[in-house]
Amino acid sequence: MRLHDISMGALSAASLVRAIAGTAALAFSFGGATAQAQMAQNVQPVLQRGYDAGVSGATLAETTLNTANVGPNTFGLVFKLPVDDHIYAQPLYVPMHMPSADFREHRTRNVLYVATMSDTLYAFDADVGGSALWTVNLASIVNATPVPMAKFVLSGNFSIAGNLGILSTPVIDPSTNIMYVVAATLEKGAMAYRLHAIDITTGAEPYGPGVLISAAYAGSTFDARYQTQRVSLVLSGNQVVFGFAALEQEYAGNYVGWVMAYNKRTLRQSGAFATVTTGNRGGGVWQSGRPPVVDRAGYIYTFTGNAYGRGYDGVHDFSESVLKLDPAHGLQLLDWFTPGNWSTLDSLDLDLTSSGPLLIPGTRLLAGGGKTGELYVLDTANLGKYNANDSQVIQKESITTGGALRGGPVYWQRSAANGGPLLFDWGVGDSVKAYPFSGMMFAANPSAQGTGNSIYPGGILALSANGEQHGSAVLWATTALADDALYNPGALHAFDAENVSIELWNSTMNATRDSFGDFAKFVPPLVANGKVYVATFSNQVAVYGLLHRDPWW
Repeated sequence: MRLHDISMGALSAASLVRAIAGTAALAFSFGGATAQAQMAQNVQPVLQRGYDAGVSGATLAETTLNTANVGPNTFGLVFKLPVDDHIYAQPLYVPMHMPSADFREHRTRNVLYVATMSDTLYAFDADVGGSALWTVNLASIVNATPVPMAKFVLSGNFSIAGNLGILSTPVIDPSTNIMYVVAATLEKGAMAYRLHAIDITTGAEPYGPGVLISAAYAGSTFDARYQTQRVSLVLSGNQVVFGFAALEQEYAGNYVGWVMAYNKRTLRQSGAFATVTTGNRGGGVWQSGRPPVVDRAGYIYTFTGNAYGRGYDGVHDFSESVLKLDPAHGLQLLDWFTPGNWSTLDSLDLDLTSSGPLLIPGTRLLAGGGKTGELYVLDTANLGKYNANDSQVIQKESITTGGALRGGPVYWQRSAANGGPLLFDWGVGDSVKAYPFSGMMFAANPSAQGTGNSIYPGGILALSANGEQHGSAVLWATTALADDALYNPGALHAFDAENVSIELWNSTMNATRDSFGDFAKFVPPLVANGKVYVATFSNQVAVYGLLHRDPWW
């Protein structure tokens, strides 16, 4: 594998949090007035990357944007939200009752939460932009700084430039209004990772400063120096779950892939699992930033990457595998799937973890693939462990001719009467494609596909629709416009999800008006309540929506 400050004078970030925390008694809980306002407005929160525990990548509560009004004359860039660094985490979105920036009023507003590589969290009014409602720097809370990657990367590493701060997407617990986020910090010259619990109404940290992350498992010890926390966070019952991989070839010290669980109330570690514990090790968990899937029983599913040497033995080592783990019991390994060609995948750096899984709604089926471009469909009740000929899988199908799957597929759940379910993917060097689903298997050929081929890393997707309503579904994608996915311009695309050969709009059609700046690698657009939020490497979130017209129009 291979502050921005609120406009309140000279308050420091720490002072600002203390000041806002004093207003916490005035903020209502998500379960009270906020929930009522949300129901009245029909505004759905987005609490994790991928929208739901199954990581479908789809919101089916979008009643404003549709195929009729997303077009060059009606849709475009409406405002930008400046931040202090690059954004690798997908923004999150919650209707909240909270104070204004000057503390003079409290009202229900839709709030966008943004995390940056300078370890800064922002809360913005998602509808009108302007100054942040609050902001806090998680490094300064522990008297540290973001990690300057130039001090730690090996020669030729271009995956991360500048700071390493908040790399993965946080997760929000709506029952407590607490956001859980992992931040990398430089502490006394050494890299460290801390799990923070942030009150989303105020930016305060009610459980105290972030908990230092450490772990030991089967003779392996967690070493922050050679790890990146790319896979996004999820909640399973009372546990916060996340994972670690290495960055490109920085595997000195025999790095190990990790999955960890922490109790959401105490922030004490409740489980740790190392994926490969013998030989030269490896088996990183990164999934292009996608989170693990959580099923109804609370079990989590995650994909692992290549190892160096003996990567799989079904006892200690699980490279190139799909793992089923139980967070309620210390991340106990319950089951797994390992492809018959795992050794080839290891030796050729063809990580299975390059995309990450999704749980097909209404079924017990797991779908996902990696750098080979092959999609696996697996039964979560019996993943099948290892078989040399993969006879235990329900389906194995190549869904991209260009190569690797990155960013992962998204899924639109529809009844047969309304056209049936569709899975979408946009692989590297390929065009966007839609595959019908029969209830057990995906079609051998796409029902529709686009005409243009993308460069690395392909299209990073999200879908919005008003349930199954005809004409409401839009497939959104961000793509890079130059060969290097770091610090090059990108584009936002909108396709008719019922027929992805029809591109409704893209940000290059009127680039002067709609360009968002540099492409943010692996970060999908967020669609909520009539707007599309695009994270960038240009130190801003670009916000798209319907364009205002003069009344006489």
